[in-house]
Amino acid sequence: MSEGTNKPKSETPDGPGDDSFFENGGLRSKFVARETMEPMARVMAGDNLNMTQLNRFFRHCRRIEFRLKRGETNWEQERSEVELLSAHAADAVGKGEKIPASFRQFIDSNVGRVRTKDDFVKGFMKHFEALMGFASLYAKRGQRGRTQ
Repeated sequence: MSEGTNKPKSETPDGPGDDSFFENGGLRSKFVARETMEPMARVMAGDNLNMTQLNRFFRHCRRIEFRLKRGETNWEQERSEVELLSAHAADAVGKGEKIPASFRQFIDSNVGRVRTKDDFVKGFMKHFEALMGFASLYAKRGQRGRTQ
């Protein structure tokens, strides 16, 4: 079982491993590599992941990232916003499954890895960017777009 949760790490979309985004001073490749990210995006799309909802979460995270990078706020001020992502994901699942449980699991497991500004900016956001890129190949478009 992973610390602070009731589920084994192997149940997360990222699979087993320690909680860090980084190894030997750099981002672990499994968090951005096609071999791990494309299948993850395909599974979420199969669970009816909608690009509109995915973009909504991503834009929220990108705003946090920009505020941090511009120095408008600091990590202590933004930490609670990052932690609230899990609550927002739970709410979206609870409201008629606007997002699939697999995406909520992605958010929960990765928010759990974030402990510092660098974890968020250089780890979480790079991982989320990779998911966005591959999800665009498989996920349904929102109401304004067409379904693939």
